[in-house]
Amino acid sequence: RQNAGTLVVEAEEPATGKSLGRGSLTFVDNTVDRATGTITLKATFANADRILWPGEFVNAVLTLTTEQGAVVAPIGAVQNGQEGTFAYVVKPDRTVESRPVVTGSQVEQVIVVKQGLQLGETVVAEGQLRLAPGMRVRIEKGGQNTQRGKAD
Repeated sequence: RQNAGTLVVEAEEPATGKSLGRGSLTFVDNTVDRATGTITLKATFANADRILWPGEFVNAVLTLTTEQGAVVAPIGAVQNGQEGTFAYVVKPDRTVESRPVVTGSQVEQVIVVKQGLQLGETVVAEGQLRLAPGMRVRIEKGGQNTQRGKAD
């Protein structure tokens, strides 16, 4: 990934996740620490506002790639079945259909859905064990502008 261009590293405050600055990856040590299974990476920050100090502990987030226009869903919406991965999609009449999906990368609690879902569709993120295709659900508002489908 580094051969394709500069990789961005974000320094974050451990307690709050607040961004302290953005820098670029400048060194990768290919030696694996046998005790932890980790490798050493170094990043360079401009630090013009002098918010970062030597010896200070921060969380570093390395961005390897960005997928523009990706459709994402809550990780709980994607289920594994006998015929592969699927998600319950809520149709306009508030009934659900089981739809096969092809997934990509996962970041925290969301997963990229490469095939099977369209932007703006509502998926069921919890309570799928009680569902079957054609069942009617009730939509509930969740946190951070999300909706939830629950069996009626």
